[in-house]
Amino acid sequence: MKNEPTLFLNPIPVLSSPDGSVASHWLEPGSCCAAPGKCEQLHQNFAEIAELQKALALSQQQLADARRQLESLHADRAELNQQLREVGENYRQALHAAHHDALTGLANRTLLQDRLRQAMALANRQQSHLALLFIDLDDFKAVNDTLGHAAGDRLLSDVANRLQACIRNCDTACRYGGDEFLILLTDIENSNQLSAVIDKVYETLIAPYASAIGYLTLDVSIGTAIYRRGKQSWDDLIRQADQAMYRTKAAKA
Repeated sequence: MKNEPTLFLNPIPVLSSPDGSVASHWLEPGSCCAAPGKCEQLHQNFAEIAELQKALALSQQQLADARRQLESLHADRAELNQQLREVGENYRQALHAAHHDALTGLANRTLLQDRLRQAMALANRQQSHLALLFIDLDDFKAVNDTLGHAAGDRLLSDVANRLQACIRNCDTACRYGGDEFLILLTDIENSNQLSAVIDKVYETLIAPYASAIGYLTLDVSIGTAIYRRGKQSWDDLIRQADQAMYRTKAAKA
């Protein structure tokens, strides 16, 4: 009997499949691994798929990281916007406090002086007229002495509210200090208009005020200074109105 060479084909394990899982079967004789070229191509394909899977996983991780960073940026932006709103509100409150009387809410000296300078400059350009009223509450000290400072503060607030009701939006009411108030009247057309405003302010302020012990009445002294274009500074105008107020007060004695 002639001896023929014997070819032994052992089953070859496939370690990975196209979906990346470990193969649970063996390639039988006659399959692709029986041909070395095909087997090498299959392993190369599996390796490429594995690399693509790694790249996909990395991309997904990077996308998740980017989303977290974006969410963090949104949170930081919201917090920054809130801080900016708080800073803006604090600035507005500080600006208001710097230019208004804490008790009455009227303009304080700083704001009055600023508006007076602006009004005088505008009057010079437009050849218009303005006036300043200096108002003093007569015998206001007696209110504090008899009813206490809390009652005096309420009375000052009531006076401020009445002054605001007497003037136009273009005018300015100011608590100058203590029981003294100023009113800046802009764009005065004539002396009759000015007299009407003074009478209105006076009648409004001497009307009775409600208090814990009933109604209070008080008298006021009003001095007036009219701006003569180009001939006075803002402090000259205040001083002249103050002097006119004291002349009014002295005339009552």
